[in-house]
Amino acid sequence: MVDVTAVSEAVALIAATGAVSGLGESAALGVVERIRQRIGAVFGSDTRSVDALEQAVQEPADEGRMRELAAALAWYARRDEAFAQELAGWAEQYAPAGSVVQNVRAGRDAYAAGRDMNINQRPDTAE
Repeated sequence: MVDVTAVSEAVALIAATGAVSGLGESAALGVVERIRQRIGAVFGSDTRSVDALEQAVQEPADEGRMRELAAALAWYARRDEAFAQELAGWAEQYAPAGSVVQNVRAGRDAYAAGRDMNINQRPDTAE
């Protein structure tokens, strides 16, 4: 069973930023371009999803755009098992280490944003 949400987030990161692990620069650019083309083909004439891909590529640091792309990928993956398997393969093979899942559990007042994996707890000021 494929964790569609996790692999969609990982592939969104790859497609938007071009970040892949284990490949030289020229090979990585080729892989990323093929992934983007395949995603575009799956999205087809769905202009909202195509726009999400294009916007994420143009501004990969924008977390909102990355979430939109991941949501579009997940939507299509839930409806097409073969595409879900493709996403899983890309995530497994190319995702940078630590890019697939972010879990935060804290007693209270946890803050986590983007790639910041620190949990900062406000000091108890009620004395």
